[in-house]
Amino acid sequence: MDYKPNFKEFTYDELLDAEEHIDQDAYPERYEEVIKLLNDSNHLSQDKIEVIENNVVSKYSTFWPRFFAAFIDGIIFAFILYVESLLFGFDYSQQDNFLQTFNAIQLAIYSVIMHGLCGGQTFGKMALGVRVLNHENELEIDLKQALRRESVNLILNAFSLILILLVASSMGETGTLSTFLALSITVFSVIALFWVISEFVTMLFNDKRRALHDFIGKTVVVRT
Repeated sequence: MDYKPNFKEFTYDELLDAEEHIDQDAYPERYEEVIKLLNDSNHLSQDKIEVIENNVVSKYSTFWPRFFAAFIDGIIFAFILYVESLLFGFDYSQQDNFLQTFNAIQLAIYSVIMHGLCGGQTFGKMALGVRVLNHENELEIDLKQALRRESVNLILNAFSLILILLVASSMGETGTLSTFLALSITVFSVIALFWVISEFVTMLFNDKRRALHDFIGKTVVVRT
């Protein structure tokens, strides 16, 4: 005798599993019953809400995947900078502020291009299974939106590069820094630090783990 499960006693998760694996052709009545129970707003409503909430939380829990994705992209560009040093004949050094800031600008441009043209993913995000999407409809973003998302990083790194060049020029000509230049460096350092802290704070204290640059770009990062 063919055993028929009592679907009314199934949890919402178990009903979802049954919907996915049941043979619709062999057991059309059972499949129809599962679908009715899933669509019944009064059946397991609290269980259903909890499952959906847990799935949503998991979907947007991207802090560590984003962290390691950025780490992977950073390694890639450290290697690229090393190759560039070999090709163009300059000394590679991790302590060279000019080179590292220049590399940060390259990394930001890479981020804009990859997010805008490759479905919201850099190579790091591909490896970690996360992607950047439009916050309103969770569709893919374009280059314009990717640029807006990365705009502050680009501006800060570009300004940092200018300051490094001005410092090098001033030290080369007079051996000292002017009061204005020293003050500019201090103000810039405070702004950059405030930006980094704000990024982490905003990411940790909202449900979708959106960093400040996600609010600027109107984006959200989700697990794939």
